[in-house]
Amino acid sequence: MPANPSPLTAPTAEDLRAWYRVQSAALAHDRPGEPVPSQAAVRAGLTTTGSRRRLVLWLLRGSGDEPVATAVLRLSEGTATAEDGKAAGGPAEIQMTVHPAHRRLGTGSRLLATVTEAATAAGCGSLAAEAVSGTPGEGFLATRDFVPVTRLTWQRLALDDIPGPIGKLPEVPHPGYRLTAWEGAVPDTLTGGFTDALRALPAPPAAAAGLDHGDTRWDPATVQETAELAARRGDRLLTVAALHEDDGAVAGYTTVLLPGDGARRAHQYDTAVVPAHRGHGLALWMKSEMLRRLPGVQPDLTEIHTGVPDDSRHLLAVNNALGFRPLRRTVRYRLRLRRR
Repeated sequence: MPANPSPLTAPTAEDLRAWYRVQSAALAHDRPGEPVPSQAAVRAGLTTTGSRRRLVLWLLRGSGDEPVATAVLRLSEGTATAEDGKAAGGPAEIQMTVHPAHRRLGTGSRLLATVTEAATAAGCGSLAAEAVSGTPGEGFLATRDFVPVTRLTWQRLALDDIPGPIGKLPEVPHPGYRLTAWEGAVPDTLTGGFTDALRALPAPPAAAAGLDHGDTRWDPATVQETAELAARRGDRLLTVAALHEDDGAVAGYTTVLLPGDGARRAHQYDTAVVPAHRGHGLALWMKSEMLRRLPGVQPDLTEIHTGVPDDSRHLLAVNNALGFRPLRRTVRYRLRLRRR
């Protein structure tokens, strides 16, 4: 591996195939029994981004030109790249993968040093990373000054395991509220209310495969772009929201993404209730309604995956009631970067 590997500025089709070989081998090794994303899904995540995120990519090859490691640096809105030299101090995220056959050879350490240097040069104030609990990745980050900030339980719902028929999921009346649903962009009549709801909530923990919100400053344009980005990747974004009857305010919402690559696995992203409207059972109501709708949208769907912070005990309880079961646990770390 070169001492200072260069970013992959214009990935070719062969580069993307090589990237996928590293990713698929690592996922099969680190998450046995779990489905591996398709090559099309991985390619879409690398080549389709929103205006408020910028990706810097590294693809490392061995002496025989075989791909051995990859890294993605996600720069937030306003964070400049190292090329233009403007420092904005925003957060950044890293996803780094080393092929199982090339681990414990120092590749990860040198690659992390390269990416950290690039993030610092871009003016980032911190660098986030995630590792599967109980794997060497935890120790790798912890011994390099990364600090754990969030622990998540990833869950899987096999649609055949839902307690009772889908049509009999909880559908009790919720006085003062009603449900609405849409696919893709939020309807114009709800854009303002949906944006207000997002601003009232903490940043969601589970990022939508590149739709990650991070420290996003929510406004109607950002809400619209999030839906447009999913569509450009060929994915379908479904939302069920609870509205307050008195003023039409968005009291909560739940979102599911159906991958555009034909996978029979959906991804449950945000489920949240605005603080002022909690305590009414809205989360269970909204998620139950989503499960009732999914078979009509994608009849061959077999399962749903989601990630929930361990301190979100209420949401974990809701998921357990619906039949979600633990899949794996991860730890999200953060490294504070020194300013130049």
